[in-house]
Amino acid sequence: YEQLFAKPKMSEKLLNKPPFRFLHDMFTATMGKTGLDKIFEGDDLNSKSFEDKDSKLAFLVKLITLTEMVIGEKIDIKPTLVLAG
Repeated sequence: YEQLFAKPKMSEKLLNKPPFRFLHDMFTATMGKTGLDKIFEGDDLNSKSFEDKDSKLAFLVKLITLTEMVIGEKIDIKPTLVLAG
């Protein structure tokens, strides 16, 4: 990912246990560089719009669903556990 964008900075600590803001920033930066910036719109692109657990969880579910569609297989992941860290 470092070839795509300068921010957010990749570090072992963030990649091992990424906070929601890091995941969101990494995803939106990737979308902007790959031309996929039309998939998510409005509040989904503004990290400040995610103030509560439910809105963060809904975003993660959308992101996981999109990733599954792109790779063509089910991902064994629980968004609630991702959100819990």
